[in-house]
Amino acid sequence: MLTPEQIRERADRTRALLADRFGHHVSDEESAEMRRKMREATAAHRAALAESGPGAGSEASG
Repeated sequence: MLTPEQIRERADRTRALLADRFGHHVSDEESAEMRRKMREATAAHRAALAESGPGAGSEASG
């Protein structure tokens, strides 16, 4: 798991990349919304795996 400082560093690098390569400047609001969506997607994925039972998803890793 990343530390809060590592998360901020990655976010800063991503913002710089988007601004430099694509001219898109990400606002704090956009960042917060994306984090929320990613948390929801991760939670839904984990719930789906838990419902599938033991060994679910093991085919993708092997």
